[in-house]
Amino acid sequence: MTPPPFTQTWADAFRDAVNSDVAYRQAGLQWQSPLAFVLDDGAPVGLIGPVALEMLLDRGLCHTARIMSPDACTAPFVFRAGYDTWKDIMTGGLDPVAAVMRGHVRLTGNVAALMMHARAISALVRCAQAVPTQYTDKPAA
Repeated sequence: MTPPPFTQTWADAFRDAVNSDVAYRQAGLQWQSPLAFVLDDGAPVGLIGPVALEMLLDRGLCHTARIMSPDACTAPFVFRAGYDTWKDIMTGGLDPVAAVMRGHVRLTGNVAALMMHARAISALVRCAQAVPTQYTDKPAA
């Protein structure tokens, strides 16, 4: 069964996609920091309230990908958006950098430090796009 986004099954598949992706491994060699993606409203994926995916990234690998409450998240870089925005990004309909610049995705953290790793972030998003995902407005395959 294909998991919905922002569930632990999906997070595990995302972690596996990152760890098997040569492009991310190269682009992320200098990245050594956790980051988080926050879904503002978990209702579209059957959850109550907001939910966070925190990933421990280190030199081209993802050591952990955990679903948690945004309040428990300690990552210094946090990307936060609603379901429709995340869906547009994960399906390739919205460029993640453009989404941040237009305010569709709110970013917490040092933007200058993050921009030094723009290739790694873009490769990370491509890994997420490769994960089979069940969106609420699409019937299960």
